[in-house]
Amino acid sequence: MLINLLAFVFVLGVLVLLHEAGHFLAARAVGAQVDVFSIGFGKRLWGVQRGGTDYRISLIPLGGYVRVVGLGPDEGTDAEQAAEEELLPRWKRAVILLAGPVTNVVAAVAFLTVAFVLGVNVPAYQDSPAVVGWVEPGSPAAEAGIEPGDTVVALGGDTIATWRDLETAMLTAGGRTVTAVIRRDGRAFEVELSPKAVSRYGFGYSGLLPPLEAVVRQLVPGSPAAKAGLEPGDRIVAVNGEPVAQFYDLIRLISPHPGEPVTLTVRRDGKTLEIELVPEDVGGEGKIGIALVFPTVLHREGPLGAVRTAVLECVRMTRQTFRVLGKLLTGKASMRQTMSGPIDIARISGQAARSGLRSVIWLLGVISLQLGIFNLLPIPVLDGGHLTIIALETAIRRDLSPKVKERILEVGFVLLILLMIVVVYNDIVKILPDSVYRLIHRTPAR
Repeated sequence: MLINLLAFVFVLGVLVLLHEAGHFLAARAVGAQVDVFSIGFGKRLWGVQRGGTDYRISLIPLGGYVRVVGLGPDEGTDAEQAAEEELLPRWKRAVILLAGPVTNVVAAVAFLTVAFVLGVNVPAYQDSPAVVGWVEPGSPAAEAGIEPGDTVVALGGDTIATWRDLETAMLTAGGRTVTAVIRRDGRAFEVELSPKAVSRYGFGYSGLLPPLEAVVRQLVPGSPAAKAGLEPGDRIVAVNGEPVAQFYDLIRLISPHPGEPVTLTVRRDGKTLEIELVPEDVGGEGKIGIALVFPTVLHREGPLGAVRTAVLECVRMTRQTFRVLGKLLTGKASMRQTMSGPIDIARISGQAARSGLRSVIWLLGVISLQLGIFNLLPIPVLDGGHLTIIALETAIRRDLSPKVKERILEVGFVLLILLMIVVVYNDIVKILPDSVYRLIHRTPAR
């Protein structure tokens, strides 16, 4: 928990500092006076005065603000105070407001560029066509009639080009029936797929898995496979004489033989070996102790290539974010599947910190991009809300009164607090003990 908390403070602190620095530098660039540069909201806890600006840390550490004279009512002032100030020209206000989110987007590209220079581990199948390698028996995909060798080309209206597209689309499909477009033997057809909502996030589980070679990558210590002399790198080509095309064939051919001797035909260093072993009986199924591990590749590029890849990744994530927001607004996705609050972000930040520097840098890039996008939404209190007001003022050719703007901000602040309550509630539900979670959701124990 301590690592999670420290990582959360670091990640959020860095990104809020960059966001507010964007506002600050833009204000200085257009000649506006900056009274306050605050990390956090509410009561001032600590700060210093420099060059007419109060640099402070405030009580509520979920954001921050820059108090610019002439910007109008905001988090750091009220209608009466704003009414006494001469408003900056609208273009200056727009530049200042836009600078924060833009800084986060630029920072996202910078962080992801560094990540790609250092190297990012990604699943080897991630950018491959969504060809089905295995369908879990009894799963939603099996019930829908999907078979190994099929290619998923669309899901729930989303075009599927790669396995990453399919996995992303599946996240918000849990608990719903969606239409999947399948290509088989050159013919495309539709099936109704009802992914199960699994985990506390409600992510969709369909039972579809990508192709996987029957190569030993990890052995369970003390398992029948380890005792029989199998080694990482071995390729299993047959079980009891029956050919093995991919890893899932091992499950199909070994599961029916708990406690019975089976013979594996193995290729090792160009030689063919026959290895006999007895699968353990685990719940009536035969298990030999070869872990199902998907290989990863290290995606590493030079500085120029990394910049290009980082930009493309930001474009991809931005498109995906708006698709998810669209599903959220139309009821095709839930907040639990699509939004994370401070507790969830702290947990993810802690995981990244424990994984190493590359993971932290990648996380900074991802959250910085989301912070930039979120702040551009037309919600009062956020930069996008202020920009929407400026656009309205430009359309009607006059400024709204400070009192009206303050009321709009108050409504937006209340809505934002309500949103935060829902998100934090979902965060708490995700970490509750199983017994408490079942009690709240009236789900039976399994």
